[in-house]
Amino acid sequence: MMTGAAIPFLASSLREVPWSDDWQELAAAIAGNPAAWVWANGLFLAAAMLTTLGLVAFSIRFNGPSRSWAWMGLVAFAFAAVLEVVARIISVGPATWAAQQGLDATDVTVQAFIRLDEGLGVAFFILGFLSLTLYGVAMTQTEGPSGIGWAFVAGGILGIVLELAWGTIPAFVYFGTAALAMTTWRLGVTAPTRRRAAGQET
Repeated sequence: MMTGAAIPFLASSLREVPWSDDWQELAAAIAGNPAAWVWANGLFLAAAMLTTLGLVAFSIRFNGPSRSWAWMGLVAFAFAAVLEVVARIISVGPATWAAQQGLDATDVTVQAFIRLDEGLGVAFFILGFLSLTLYGVAMTQTEGPSGIGWAFVAGGILGIVLELAWGTIPAFVYFGTAALAMTTWRLGVTAPTRRRAAGQET
């Protein structure tokens, strides 16, 4: 994700308007270096898919009641990833084609995929932050510090509020999943009931 985000700042034609909301400026930038645009969006697409696979590995570390919340978080992010993949495919395919054809913002096709891209983006952020919230709830039911779990809950809710009020960037979601991965790995999350049962057996 970070490499994909850096490409527009390294490519000369995309440097001035890396993710502009103005179609005319963005179209000119894409047409100037379509390969860089495709690579940037392709890496974001890969980030969504790989993050989903990574979350599978971390979700199975949860046990007992916490596992249900973790799997709900995984499902939420999986849906978010699908929407992100579709949005990036639109950027790589139709958007690049329209920019190279010189279509302006009044074109019906351009207006259609701009609206679709905006809708997919909002849905991705909401589901992504919802996923972090659900994982946070799962962490509150483990033997690790519950405060960390509540921090993820608060962060996820705050992310949804920010998206609905002003808008956010993909980095917020991916930094959250990276923090979640490191936290669950270091804490070795396990449901309290299972550990107590193991202690009683010994």
